[in-house]
Amino acid sequence: MIGLNRRQALQATVAAGGLLAAPRIGLRAQGKPDKLVYIGENQGGWKRVLMEEVAPAFEKETGIRVEFTMLPVDAWRARLKTELGARSSGIDIAQWSVGMAGYMSPHLLDHEEVVAKISARDPDFDWGDFLGGSKRAATYDGKLSGIPYRITTGILHYQKPLLERAGFTGAPGTFEEFLKVAQAVNSPPDRYAVGIMGKQGSGSYTSFASWLFSAGGQLVDFRTGEIFINQPKAVEALQFYGDLMAKHKLVPPEATTWEFDEIIAGGQRDRYVMAQTFAPYGTLINDPANSRTAGNWAWDVVPGHTEKEQSRTWIDGHFMAVPRYTRNADWSMEFIRMACSKDWMRRSMERGNAPPRGSVLRNPDLVAKLGWPPVAASAIETGIPTPAHPAWDTLEHALRTGVSATLLGQKSAKEALDEVAADWRRSLRRAGVGR
Repeated sequence: MIGLNRRQALQATVAAGGLLAAPRIGLRAQGKPDKLVYIGENQGGWKRVLMEEVAPAFEKETGIRVEFTMLPVDAWRARLKTELGARSSGIDIAQWSVGMAGYMSPHLLDHEEVVAKISARDPDFDWGDFLGGSKRAATYDGKLSGIPYRITTGILHYQKPLLERAGFTGAPGTFEEFLKVAQAVNSPPDRYAVGIMGKQGSGSYTSFASWLFSAGGQLVDFRTGEIFINQPKAVEALQFYGDLMAKHKLVPPEATTWEFDEIIAGGQRDRYVMAQTFAPYGTLINDPANSRTAGNWAWDVVPGHTEKEQSRTWIDGHFMAVPRYTRNADWSMEFIRMACSKDWMRRSMERGNAPPRGSVLRNPDLVAKLGWPPVAASAIETGIPTPAHPAWDTLEHALRTGVSATLLGQKSAKEALDEVAADWRRSLRRAGVGR
């Protein structure tokens, strides 16, 4: 579906991914609502196909409008917690990510049953095509709690011609090599070496996590309550990361305001040479229609600490789920079935998504066009999932403060992470972890 325009996409929906011509189990009996309410987050451009193409196709076929309420990350999580906690029937489709599984799962249908219903309606849905890792990420405490729509990880994005001009034939494989390359390609104030999501916010964790895990650092053991975030390997990782900005001045000063959209825009505007960020952002950063750096970008796994083989990064994903309390469950399933079909997921990958279907990620045309999918696949194999314990949201907020203080040079990594660890101990005690 390379180069598919909107009209062709709508036609393809009728032919392949649209609503089934045969009678659909439960849909007629349930009745047809005027709309379905979808609650999601508004960061990044990877939902454009979902909102701009799939939803209109669904409305054309069913007459049902999909009303999207897309919120900043923290507001999105709070909205879902509040409404689902109150057993509200006002949400028909809930979008959630890995770290939310602990508190979301009790409010969602068992999606093994959802898959069974979808597969009965549409044998071509092919649940076996979804990567096993995406299914594990969608599972909490043995319950499949959503249908994967996006599975992503952090990789190294770099402008290959600029590295070659500085005498480097490939991507840096270790922390030391990364610093050496960064110092060689840094050319402020027009272009800096490294882009980061430096705002104290929801992007803080993913910007730091690949450094943490590649250095051999850990977060916390939720079974025992043992805290690792202020141990030497974690401290070394944060100090290295913080020094890129505070000491070496390799990061654009405005990166302290950057989150998801800004890291993309910074790459498009040629504000940096390298970034460790979401794999599918490569599509948007390298987009000839929007990026002055299009054609320059290449991809590799993130650097390891002292050897490339030590490279480790984070894994996350987004899932579509049917809440237990919706009155329109069967229509919600039908929208999810369409959105997660092979054709629509292939289309979504062209516009910045990272679909969980193996057939899409391995599509030769898309691999040739986009470049980053095989790198993402390698990273996912050894990546570490975002914690899914209900206490993680509280801990992650405290970690943001420590990371930000180190980036700004206000505290050493040791001072910052000791404070984070102390905060975590209090939070874990309140959550009943480790007692």
